[in-house]
Amino acid sequence: MLKILHISPEHYTGTLMTFVRTHRAFGNVSRLITMYPNWCGYEEDINLNLPLVGNKWYLRELKKLLSRENPMPSTVLREWNPKGLERLFFRIRDALWRHKIEKSIADYNLFDFDIYHFHAGVDLFRDARFAIKLKTLGKKIVCHYHGTDLRNRGVIRAMDELSDLNLTCEFDHLSLHPNIRYLFLPFDVFQYSERERENDMLRICHAPTSRFFKGSDVIIDICNELEHEGRIEFVLIEGRSHDEAIRLKRTCDIAIDQIANLGGLGYGVNSLETLAMGIPTCTNLTTEYETFLSDHPFINVDATNLKEKLEYLIKHEEFRRRKGHEGRVWVERVHAAKSVVQKLYEIYQELGWMTRNA
Repeated sequence: MLKILHISPEHYTGTLMTFVRTHRAFGNVSRLITMYPNWCGYEEDINLNLPLVGNKWYLRELKKLLSRENPMPSTVLREWNPKGLERLFFRIRDALWRHKIEKSIADYNLFDFDIYHFHAGVDLFRDARFAIKLKTLGKKIVCHYHGTDLRNRGVIRAMDELSDLNLTCEFDHLSLHPNIRYLFLPFDVFQYSERERENDMLRICHAPTSRFFKGSDVIIDICNELEHEGRIEFVLIEGRSHDEAIRLKRTCDIAIDQIANLGGLGYGVNSLETLAMGIPTCTNLTTEYETFLSDHPFINVDATNLKEKLEYLIKHEEFRRRKGHEGRVWVERVHAAKSVVQKLYEIYQELGWMTRNA
């Protein structure tokens, strides 16, 4: 039996508890620690609810003031290297957090795990003192990246040097980090049912978390054009809780994820949810990403052909239904939680962290 601890600033996209539940289903011990609650309302395990972190407006403004971080994705690996006031801010924050984190370490026996997944490559303390202590105890350290953490911020040197394994669910990260392995996101596909009926007036949804990185302005303009022509109903899902977003997605017949492809975004949980419901899903994939995915079910779109491809989907019911069903089958095969975690265990076995019959 393994003991696996997942540590993350927040509960990204709801997938981290899927890791935890699946580890437990395999007979292992697993917990998730987050530093602050996610506004979407995803399930939490141990939430420390720490100050001076999160998505509050004043913290976003403070970050802009203190940080020199380039907000655009990079084609080369960056290293987080704070200067001056930014460095001072994290020193003060670590000092403020120290008592609460150390109490949690004692209360939850956090030194008692075997493998530690640091999501976003971030320690409980920004100076990585917890991970440094784990290393002296012979624990296995994983830096697990999810997107802008590696594209925009880059690695935190101390964590990168301590890491025994780097994982990512983002295709473009493979060309950013010289020593990283790809692992599909685990997804609880069986909590979703495949839609059997369509609306008389087709509904097209778009659910951006960032309009800029999704190319939402173009998507919204094109969908509004189609709606004004009386051909579809457009559903913009934005600023909603996760439960409310899922409720709205269930009512739709076509989904659009993104067309911007800034940094090779491709797709994420947003698309997995609609695919699992049997909803044909449009997104922008690079040629290299399409080759990597091979037999994916996505309808590949960009700003130049989005309206044309939506018009084809609107006109051809049989094509819509086929792509929707292909999506459901693909998610079950590629992203089902047990399959993904089994792949993770194969990596553990390769590294000698667990036996093949564990």
